[in-house]
Amino acid sequence: MNKKLRSEFTRRQKMIRDNFEVYYYNDSHFQSVSLHTHRYYEFYFPVKGSIEMEIDHQKTPLTDHDIVIVPPGIMHRALTDPTDNSYCRYVFWVSSPYYEKIIRDLPQENLISKKAKNDKQYIYHFTDSEYTLIRSKILRLMEEDRSDRFGKDVFLDICVKDLILTITRIIHEKEDNNPTMDTTLLQNILSYIEHHLEEDLSLQLLGNHFYVSKYYISHLFKDSFGISVHQYILKKRLERCAADITAGRIINDIYKDYGFCDYSAFFRAFKKQYQISPAEYRNRNKKASVHDIKG
Repeated sequence: MNKKLRSEFTRRQKMIRDNFEVYYYNDSHFQSVSLHTHRYYEFYFPVKGSIEMEIDHQKTPLTDHDIVIVPPGIMHRALTDPTDNSYCRYVFWVSSPYYEKIIRDLPQENLISKKAKNDKQYIYHFTDSEYTLIRSKILRLMEEDRSDRFGKDVFLDICVKDLILTITRIIHEKEDNNPTMDTTLLQNILSYIEHHLEEDLSLQLLGNHFYVSKYYISHLFKDSFGISVHQYILKKRLERCAADITAGRIINDIYKDYGFCDYSAFFRAFKKQYQISPAEYRNRNKKASVHDIKG
């Protein structure tokens, strides 16, 4: 975390800005806060530490993939282990008028407010990839908020809306059991990889191409396949090499086309994948083809 984004903790529980405030706190000795309510929405993102959230006298342990959303008027406080020397979190406050303005044009009823009112649900758990995406948007908002760049006020409005709508969208899709955001993005990335195996496919390039964090893509692959993006791309390139070998192409031409720096690196990767060398793979497939013709 950039030290410039870190805030000094204060017990203040009242907004001093009109629309929103966002903070990153990292305390070695937490100053406890009594049960309280706000006149605004609080989005609370635990990062590190042994933390419980007490809401309406119900205490719930938090993980670093949870987000707590407390609407106005709800009694709450964070509780930490006094022996824990590190307590990190992001805190995002949004005024009620500004929040209501952002979600006013959504096609469905505000699920977050509905679940808080009807089900007393204030805590949501997210996957690695979902949380990484949300965290990247928090950091973008904080960096812009602490900058003095051209068009800052306009871009801040975009960043706040992007953060709130991303969280809201994920919650709606979980409720509908229709995680289309991750599914669509993953399908697009897989298609791109399939059609660009001969080109540079670094994680940074993929992130730039699809306008998402490279860490988000990394977690998305881990969640979906249990392997890294690099491992997936290597597997697909070796499959393409094997197909080209079967088609009769010269091995020394093939490995160069798919990004292997030298033959020894290709040889080791191929043998690990198929348990035989590229030449043995070629000979075995030649024999199989001759046998098929005779048959």
